[in-house]
Amino acid sequence: MAYLEMMEFWHWLVFGLLLLVAEIFVAGAILIWFGVAALLVGVLAFAVPALMWMPSLVLWAALSLVLVFGWQQYRKKNPAKIAAPAMNRRGEQYVGRHFTLSHDIVNGVGELHVDDTRWKIVSHHDLPAGSKVKVIAVEGTSLRVEEFIS
Repeated sequence: MAYLEMMEFWHWLVFGLLLLVAEIFVAGAILIWFGVAALLVGVLAFAVPALMWMPSLVLWAALSLVLVFGWQQYRKKNPAKIAAPAMNRRGEQYVGRHFTLSHDIVNGVGELHVDDTRWKIVSHHDLPAGSKVKVIAVEGTSLRVEEFIS
């Protein structure tokens, strides 16, 4: 109890920073809000030196709850957008695009160079090199193409 009575603003700031550092090692984004609340109480304790330890503790608990539940409500209303939805499904980004064949499609199978990758392509029809094709689907590691008539 004697320690709590001697708490100063910098104790709250150090406590807040320790909680923020702990957030790095603990998944879940929960300690960050307790740390932010402690930092806010530290700033308030600096601005109001006469702030006693018990109101500080109550204020920290209240701020922590408000920040945690406020963040949860914000995330419910604003779900995270996926930055790269097709990151591990690279071929899907080519569906609908048009390409010119550099090699013949023989017996329904050929290859297509797209950017820096060589793709196996399959088609219902044989096509000569120089034909324009449109990617219509991804089948495993192959691209399904059809002749593109403009």
